[in-house]
Amino acid sequence: MFAAALVLALSGFSLPARLGTVSSDDYTEEQLLAYRPPPPKDEFERRFSLEARFGLATPTGAVGVAGEFSFIPELGLGCGVGNNVYGAEYACWLRARPVRNEGRAFTVSSGVSSAPFTQNDASAGGVFGSFTGALASGREGPGPPDRNWKHAYWLNTDLGYESRKSAFLFRVFGGAAVLLNPSDGVLEASSADSDPPEGALSVLLYAGVGMGFTE
Repeated sequence: MFAAALVLALSGFSLPARLGTVSSDDYTEEQLLAYRPPPPKDEFERRFSLEARFGLATPTGAVGVAGEFSFIPELGLGCGVGNNVYGAEYACWLRARPVRNEGRAFTVSSGVSSAPFTQNDASAGGVFGSFTGALASGREGPGPPDRNWKHAYWLNTDLGYESRKSAFLFRVFGGAAVLLNPSDGVLEASSADSDPPEGALSVLLYAGVGMGFTE
């Protein structure tokens, strides 16, 4: 009787035929298939940019700084200040990015600027001023008198290329500025042997580069 009880007791501790253990590798393939890495961040989602600008006859002069805020990646509002040799120049513009891909964009911008301006053989050439000034220096006589604007107002439109990588920004651009107040130009006093004065210019070509950071 004792032997039967012992057998019965031992049989109560028998293990089930199959234990439901979970391996750390279970569902690995399924989880990998379900995982989707986040898409790369669009560099143009960075809304604010600050850059140094250098150029010839640009809306922010020869040297300046510019900031821009993008409402959406395709459209931003910018303003800047610089120096155009004759004095401080202020500008604001709207910039569109109709074509962009992987941190690069084709840009179109349009805006206004204002600065003191003197029209002479060099400045009238805009981006080609060094060339036109050099040609004029070889002629005989004093040339036509200069024409001065205390405040010249320009309508600027340019095409450009913009590149962004992480926080770094680079751009190159070129365009044309239309003088909005040509009649405000005042002729300097001329000598008797001066050439006849030239009319006020209407369009100035410009080009420049910008380098800075985005946030």
